[in-house]
Formats: sequence, structure tokens, C-alpha cells
Amino acid sequence: MEAVRVVVSGDFKQAKEMVEAIDHEPMVNWYDEIAQHVGAVRLAMFGGQPGKRRSGGKRNLGPTRIRRIAARDGFLCGYCDIRLVEPDVLRDIDTMLGGGVLHKRLTSRNNRSYHGIWLMTAITLDHVEPFAKHHNDSDDNLVASCWSCNFGKYHYELQELGLKPPRMKRGASSNWQGLRELVMTTQ
Repeated sequence: MEAVRVVVSGDFKQAKEMVEAIDHEPMVNWYDEIAQHVGAVRLAMFGGQPGKRRSGGKRNLGPTRIRRIAARDGFLCGYCDIRLVEPDVLRDIDTMLGGGVLHKRLTSRNNRSYHGIWLMTAITLDHVEPFAKHHNDSDDNLVASCWSCNFGKYHYELQELGLKPPRMKRGASSNWQGLRELVMTTQ
């Protein structure tokens, strides 16, 4: 967040140096080795076979919908409460830093093309009741989620995993705004 404040002040070089000084390799390694595989591990624990459940097709989870749900949920992950940032805002910050700092545009997209900050804070939307089972794509069935929790929940029902319902609709109680206001002041 401090680097974003430095970007807003106009010192792009210092902000880039601050971000590049972060040892993000442990974040990327943790994400690679653990976070993105939690769903598959849970699936195996419950005796399921990977690939048997299908997502049910494409849904409208674009930037406008992500922004609306994230604002409703206070830009916090509904499962773990980590502060989240919209991918569009992360892209804007990356552009301000000179590009390729938070996301290297490689021909093959993989976790190594992202800075650990991106992997840990980028917003995704999760269907609380799995879309593959219930085909409910309404906003009331969506929660702002970090990538790790989304992968971890996988295609399971909350009760199957012993999870409490996510915290939703708390935007007014959160003072975190996902860096959008800071980034918008520079544009």
C-alpha cells in the first residue's frame, strides 16, 4: 500500500524499487505448491476424482460484476478476510510502475508471471453454492474471494467442508476500498 501512495505522489521510480525489493518468491512458492492445489487435495480426501465435476459453463464474472460484488463485500475475502484488489486496479498499478512488475506478460501464463502481491490479493468471485451443482449465478450466490480460498473451496458445498457461510454484504463496515480511490486520483 505504501508503494501505491508513492505512485500517487508521482514518484514512480521509488515505487517500482519498493515493489521490486519485496521478496515475493516465498509467496509465489506457497501459492504454487499449496494454495492452488488445496481443492484437489480436499477432493482426494473426500474420495472424489478430479475432473468429474464440471463448472457448468461460462458465467458473467467480468470486471463490472467483480467491482460490484467486491464493493458489497468490503473488498475483503468472504472466507479469510484478506484485503483484496481488483485485477483491473492491479493492472493500472503495474502500468504506473512501468509494466512487468506485478505481471510479466509472458506467452504462457503461469503463476511465475505474477508478483506474489497479485497472487495473494487479486479478487475473484466464488459461487457459494457451487454453480456446477445448483446453476445459481445470481449476485446473492457470489462472494468476493482471494484466489487461494476459491481454489480451496473448489466445487464443494460449505457443509461438505465444515465451513461457515462467508461474510457477505459488509461494504459499509469496511474502510478498505481495494486501492481503487488511490489509483483513480492519478488518472
